[in-house]
Amino acid sequence: MVAMPAMAQLSVGVRAGYGAFGVDFEPPSLNGNQVNLYEPNFGFVGIFNNENNFGVQLEVNYAVKGWREVDEDIPGSEYKHEITYLEVPFMTHFELGKRNLRVFGLFGPYIAFKQDDKATSKNYDAVMKNPQFNPYIQTVRDIDFGNKVGGGIRYNIGRVSVFADVRYDLQIAGGQNIFKKHPDKIQTSRLKELSGSVGLVFNIRNQKVVEEKEYYVPKEGMDTGIEDF
Repeated sequence: MVAMPAMAQLSVGVRAGYGAFGVDFEPPSLNGNQVNLYEPNFGFVGIFNNENNFGVQLEVNYAVKGWREVDEDIPGSEYKHEITYLEVPFMTHFELGKRNLRVFGLFGPYIAFKQDDKATSKNYDAVMKNPQFNPYIQTVRDIDFGNKVGGGIRYNIGRVSVFADVRYDLQIAGGQNIFKKHPDKIQTSRLKELSGSVGLVFNIRNQKVVEEKEYYVPKEGMDTGIEDF
């Protein structure tokens, strides 16, 4: 028997994770009190890989992003701006390895549709110092987009696969800003993200190794026992 290349694989399932979010403001002086905002994300995932372990990954995710600030001089102070998105990434998915445990990489664009936008402040003095000219009163765009890059591991268990990955939001698609309008002192405002997730997918079409039968070919000059006519 001779092992031939594996057939294509189609998988669908769910994923859930947590991320560290923020906003890169220009000029950098606007980032002075900013700290990571930790929020969950979860959704549905579909993965298609061809026989060479190269394919695409499509997702529909619920994700909360935004930024958080604290004033160390005022104990208990906090400003938090949370933006809820319905996010749709469409990424290239490639895997290394033919066995059950594999390493994979992800890269591709996403588009995100704003569902909710809320800001809360607790004893945060910076909001009141200059209320007519700061990032706290700006309107967030209804649509955001960018690129994600990441990688992880996947383990196949028959018809089921489990995976874990990490991702980074490149935010380079058109230099997107999250605000609809910018005061003179806010030059750019780009979301940033570093997140991780775990997931479970069901292999609707499993990868299989197709075996090809090996036929016997007699050597030249060998007597096969069959008379010529």
